[in-house]
Amino acid sequence: MPQTRVLVVIPARYASTRFPGKPLAMIKGLPMILHVYRRAAGLKGVDRVVVATDDRRIRDVVEGDGGAVLMTSRSHATGTSRVSEVASRCRYGIVLNVQGDEPLLPTRGVEKLIEVMRNDRRLPMGTLASWDSDPDEFKRPDVVKVVCGRDGCALYFSRLPIPYLAKGFLRHIGVYAYRRSFVLRYGSLRRGPLERLESLEQLRALENGFRIRVVICRASS
Repeated sequence: MPQTRVLVVIPARYASTRFPGKPLAMIKGLPMILHVYRRAAGLKGVDRVVVATDDRRIRDVVEGDGGAVLMTSRSHATGTSRVSEVASRCRYGIVLNVQGDEPLLPTRGVEKLIEVMRNDRRLPMGTLASWDSDPDEFKRPDVVKVVCGRDGCALYFSRLPIPYLAKGFLRHIGVYAYRRSFVLRYGSLRRGPLERLESLEQLRALENGFRIRVVICRASS
């Protein structure tokens, strides 16, 4: 299995408690999931893009537009778990998790993330962030903040306003790249107290001693 081949997985579920049917919400005459799929399909350095879902309505929309779909189990509690199932069925060395509600996917940032993962095979995981200086956004708990060390890897993710806001903060973007071997074992890692308190699944990697490289990019490029 070539270690540098890249699979993009877009997990999409219909039965959301906050916004049922969100992947099929119309944006400028096109379902949201298709905006995401088309941007992902245009990424440089990607070998395959697939939507992972357990809902036939989402499957029919994506396949009707010429996209690829893999039907997955209904039992998945998280998008990462759904991505892990797809990774177990597809042999690609690098697996990207692109959320189905990211119609403005920062393509240049994702391409840079792929390059970083290809160049450093010791990295188990990577993600994206962008600079923001809006004090109101800084205070919002649904805007996840990340702080990094000198090596460019995450020290912590939080819903709280961290660190002290002087000139700006790093706003996390929910795109992840995994080494295939790592995402396959991710679900078996122990959930720690920080993940439970923050309700941020990426903290599971940090609490179990794994590095997450943070690639800084423009949020909309």
